[in-house]
Amino acid sequence: MSKRVLVFAAHGDDMEFTAGGTIAKFTDRGHRVALVVATDNDKGSFELSADELRAARDKEIHAAAELLGVDKVVCLGYSDGELREQCPVPELRGKFMRIIRELKPDITMTWDPFSPYEGHPDHRTVAAAANEAASFSHFPLYHPDQIEEGLEPHFVGEQWYFAKSPRDQNKFVDITDYVDRKIEALYLHESQMVLTVQDLLYALEASGLSVPALDGLDPHDYKAVINAQIRAVTGAVGRANGFEYAEGFRRERFGPIPRLAKDQELEEDV
Repeated sequence: MSKRVLVFAAHGDDMEFTAGGTIAKFTDRGHRVALVVATDNDKGSFELSADELRAARDKEIHAAAELLGVDKVVCLGYSDGELREQCPVPELRGKFMRIIRELKPDITMTWDPFSPYEGHPDHRTVAAAANEAASFSHFPLYHPDQIEEGLEPHFVGEQWYFAKSPRDQNKFVDITDYVDRKIEALYLHESQMVLTVQDLLYALEASGLSVPALDGLDPHDYKAVINAQIRAVTGAVGRANGFEYAEGFRRERFGPIPRLAKDQELEEDV
């Protein structure tokens, strides 16, 4: 059965880094995927101006989404690193809830609001707002103005979270056939892949250590580094779960119902 998947991300490459293989697998299986990006990604560069970066990131976001089969992209345009100040969680929750009631997803995916050691404030803000919006979008007394406008309450059955910590992961997706597309989608986020390598080089210089694969590397020659990084991470998750490459999530499905429905199992979406 085809399902609707709605991804809430803080930045343009969040989805690809954490779930790119799973998204490609979703769309190949006929599920429809929409992506919401909360910020305009205007600070993630050591080379480009904010205006140049905004323009580049918009193209990159749409190109990568198209490669993965995403059929709708919504960019909210808040400033990178300033999301919680420009749109506090209660306000962002309302915007996310409106989108949920409009698109009626069966599954939402986002950062985990309960993940430890999450350093980026935009990730934390999106995580909290998306979690609350998905949890309460079927309650008509939340944002009743939306109901008065003609939007209907909507129940989200499954919430998938980008689980950075292995201890939290309870759903593993075999992306062996999709890891190449995940990596290709990341390559399309050129400005951010350059930034990723530059950030590694800053850390390398500060450490005083030597990493032969990084010594003397041109950040614009990022493909080998990104390829190796993604294959190492997804390979480790895969090996631990019987696959060549995999992505791990914390997933909640239908509240307590699976425990109460004796001797019954839910079908897997991917």
